[in-house]
Amino acid sequence: MASIFSPSTVPVFFLLVLVLLGLGETRDPFACDPKDRATKNLPFCKVSLPIRLRVKDLIGRLTLQEKVTLLVNNAAAVPRLGIKGYEWWSEALHGVSNVGPGTKFGGPFPAATSFPQVITTAASFNASLWEEIGRVKFQNWK
Repeated sequence: MASIFSPSTVPVFFLLVLVLLGLGETRDPFACDPKDRATKNLPFCKVSLPIRLRVKDLIGRLTLQEKVTLLVNNAAAVPRLGIKGYEWWSEALHGVSNVGPGTKFGGPFPAATSFPQVITTAASFNASLWEEIGRVKFQNWK
């Protein structure tokens, strides 16, 4: 039985599948969506400004409570600034762990090391700490 795919049609087929899959994808806009009139003119949304000015503007707009809620892996939304809620438990920046949905260990490996949130670790300004965390993560992934 002859295949409908020749060596030259396989890449075209996969490209078509990727395009069709992408057409159905819907994603919430990131903060600073140019279509959002409430946020498009905020200084922290202007990519032409230096990052330090954008960060200063954003931090200055956040309340203390909002700043605290953004320090965790399950951060609440800040609708007035166009910031969506997010959950980053699985980014592996704080280790490979079984504390979040979708990560399950089994057999001789029931769990792995989990480090503090990255923002907390970064606040230590300790380069050797980051190196050690990297070594441990590598061992966990092996």
